[in-house]
Amino acid sequence: MSCAMAFDDIREQGEIPPLEIDFSPERNQDYCQFVDEINPLHFDQEYARSLGYEDIVVAGIFTASLFPKVITDWMGMQARIEKMQVKFESPAYLNETVTYRGRMTRKAIEEGVKRLECEVWSENADGERLALAAITLRFLEEE
Repeated sequence: MSCAMAFDDIREQGEIPPLEIDFSPERNQDYCQFVDEINPLHFDQEYARSLGYEDIVVAGIFTASLFPKVITDWMGMQARIEKMQVKFESPAYLNETVTYRGRMTRKAIEEGVKRLECEVWSENADGERLALAAITLRFLEEE
């Protein structure tokens, strides 16, 4: 999905292509088994509802792990993530399709290093923002 880009061609406020992820029961179960999830909030519907949630909550670290995928789908191997800060606002639930969107907010050359700053967020089908990530990238020249 990515293509080689020149640093000079990247524009501030440019949109990063969106990514849709369906948090199906199968995907969630695979994740929970992979990480040996012990928090019943992430696999027990009755427990999640007893805490006031609508349904099983997809683990925040699982949803946050997809922010780098948005970047690599866009930039490929031309950039390396140097820093990522995530702020969670609302939970993602089982059976939701979550869309990850973003934009490039700043580009600069600092001490000879080409850097990009991006804002990437996730939202549910109602457009409610679930999480926001501030990501700093080091841009690498194509060899």
